[in-house]
Amino acid sequence: MRPLIDTSKYENTILNISYGDVSETLKLDIFYPEAGDGPFPVIISIHGGAFKKGDKHNGEMIEPMLHGLAKGYAVVAINYRLSGEAKFPIPVKDIKRAIRFIKANRYQYNLDTKRMVVWGGSAGAYMALMAGLFEDAELFDDENDPNLDVKANVQGVVAWFPPVNFSNMDKQLEESGLLRNYPDHDAEDSPESLFLGKPLTAAGSLLDRSNPETYIHPDMPPMFIQHGRADKIVPYQQSRDFVEKVKQAGFEEKIHYEIIEDADHGDEKFETSENLDKVYAFINRLLKG
Repeated sequence: MRPLIDTSKYENTILNISYGDVSETLKLDIFYPEAGDGPFPVIISIHGGAFKKGDKHNGEMIEPMLHGLAKGYAVVAINYRLSGEAKFPIPVKDIKRAIRFIKANRYQYNLDTKRMVVWGGSAGAYMALMAGLFEDAELFDDENDPNLDVKANVQGVVAWFPPVNFSNMDKQLEESGLLRNYPDHDAEDSPESLFLGKPLTAAGSLLDRSNPETYIHPDMPPMFIQHGRADKIVPYQQSRDFVEKVKQAGFEEKIHYEIIEDADHGDEKFETSENLDKVYAFINRLLKG
């Protein structure tokens, strides 16, 4: 991972806002544009790190999103409990609670929460997909959340190389000739097994409950999903199959999907000016019309 960003370079920030009192981990930062009076449309940044590491300040996790400051977006970066502290579904509950907190406190923080997209890579992309789908899924409601009456929907999702169906990952890597070790994701100590709290091969119904495909629904927001065909960690078939499930459900218009040829996991090809222009064109269409 790249080093943490130097937050002192950003003049207009509010850092380490607590959005829950059950863990010190539940903090978020708000980065504001240097110009404009607000309320500002919002890009929510969710970091990756195999569900077990990472931080809201990791460079590769937030730098693409911080380009949005110059385009008039506030960037809200979220930390959530990692697998060493909490197991599924709790980390997803954290994301839902954070979104509700942002909405409930929109006036205090000068945010236009009717214009929000969620953006993440890898495990953060999994969380971003879930954030686009979990509005009516009670499994991800935190019963201690004081903002349970606040809707947790967002207007769009950007997901870079997301894991989706954990049980298929080794098989798909093997199909592409990219499986380095077996078992890899199926191993007892794999990131996904640690996230679920039991080996994938013994996870049973947890596999369906943790799969974003389970929560596809007609009111899901538009999603821009990109994946590298040469991804040796999260096979590109993960996003391909999710997109196919959305199409089969009749919601093809909700998805913009691109494969980046020869791109590996977290490849710099995702952060080129040309590709970021595509991402921000998608965001602008949703939030600025």
